[in-house]
Amino acid sequence: MHKYKKTLKVGINGFGRFGVHFLKYWLERHEKCNFNIIFINDEILKPNDIIKILKKDKFCKFYKAKFFLENNILSITLPKGMRYEIKLFNKKIYTLPLLKKLDYLLECSGKFTEKKSFKKLLVNKKIKILISATSWDCDQTIVYGFNHKSIKKTSRVISYGSCTVNAYVPLANYINKEFKIIDSDVNVIHNIQTYKLSDFNTLNRKFCTLEKSGPNLLNFVNKNNFTVNYTVIPYDGVSMIDFRFRVNKKINLQEFLKVFKKGIRNGMLKDLYSMIKFDTGPEVNKFTTSSSVFIENAVEIKNNSIYLHAYFDNENSVNRYYDLLNYISK
Repeated sequence: MHKYKKTLKVGINGFGRFGVHFLKYWLERHEKCNFNIIFINDEILKPNDIIKILKKDKFCKFYKAKFFLENNILSITLPKGMRYEIKLFNKKIYTLPLLKKLDYLLECSGKFTEKKSFKKLLVNKKIKILISATSWDCDQTIVYGFNHKSIKKTSRVISYGSCTVNAYVPLANYINKEFKIIDSDVNVIHNIQTYKLSDFNTLNRKFCTLEKSGPNLLNFVNKNNFTVNYTVIPYDGVSMIDFRFRVNKKINLQEFLKVFKKGIRNGMLKDLYSMIKFDTGPEVNKFTTSSSVFIENAVEIKNNSIYLHAYFDNENSVNRYYDLLNYISK
């Protein structure tokens, strides 16, 4: 099936926006990844529904892949004769026949975010769970590029954070290391899924998981020096995220940009973030592999506060989910 030996066997539970993006990301990097997807399960979608999504999804276009469904087995043909077979299921998560063969179950449904939800699965001493959402009672929250080298062997249920957590935490960690953060805040303009647009026609201020995860992960952030403003809008494109960091070190714009670009180019922020010279609008950043794409000519320094304006494709935060799993599988 593939010329590379892959030892980690994973299954996807839930084939919504995150699951679709993850499969696309995996197929585009199949030659360098260290794990195989052996099944996709969705309690609502049947196999025929899944293949329709793969062929007609509005955003995720699988240009180099051809799909064929027979006997609930999804055959995927890629260039150079590469071919994969993935079994499709429409079952309750606890009844899946291939669970005993798994190393990791990728919980992407958004339905199961509590550790107690996996009590029956964890009877299998081999399997571990990687949740594509925030979990408050997981064994560890692991943010790739921040603490991914600190995974404990005893951790069975792991959360990858969230799109906003991945956008903020490694960045704040770097800014603090270089300039010492006094306080910070984040402003998020977040999209919604396309299928919800018909019932959603106004702005909605909501709780953001970053509000709680930030202080939980970073020892220099707390409820007294950290604020998140999170607004959901009736729009299904790329989201916006703006950061402000007040720092203890007096800096100017030129000095900051020099340090910041170095971090993105070959430092702690490499392969996590990127920067564009001018604002060319949100949609050109669709499917970006960056947790945030910063706009250089919009960076400001005022009264020792750093202002950073960025775009992020929150649906494509699967890139950090993939990076984390690929690191584990090495």
